[in-house]
Amino acid sequence: MTAAPGNLPAATPPGGNPPRSNPLPMIGIAAIVVAVALALVFRPHPNHNEELATQVTQAIVKNDMTPVEKNFNAMVRPRLENRAAVGRLSDDLHGLGTFKDVKEDTPSGSPAGFHHFQAHFEKGTWVENMTLDGDGKISGFHVRDPEAAPKP
Repeated sequence: MTAAPGNLPAATPPGGNPPRSNPLPMIGIAAIVVAVALALVFRPHPNHNEELATQVTQAIVKNDMTPVEKNFNAMVRPRLENRAAVGRLSDDLHGLGTFKDVKEDTPSGSPAGFHHFQAHFEKGTWVENMTLDGDGKISGFHVRDPEAAPKP
């Protein structure tokens, strides 16, 4: 094979097959993409009840129940307007520092609609009990210091 001066033909190894590119970088990139996709799919996500309890806890901390009123059933909703009660609870929670998260730890065998949580703050953890009615609305939400005796 002849080539024009300055244009060299591609080197062909014996046997006539052109050299192949190294597939290792592409395999490495594919492995990284798969690992990231799996991490996104299987990382722990808050369940719906944790998200709801988190929203209510944040509303209590802010002493403004308006954003979560729609999540409570009609029978409980008027109690949310008791600014003094919500304000006292908000003050108690502010004493615990920055709110971090809520994790559900409902015991197995609990009644339908009952959910138990640990509300984590910078300086401590309080317990929360949430009861949902048949429509998925909150019919009861109680937050307390785990050292305090539960109310009947």
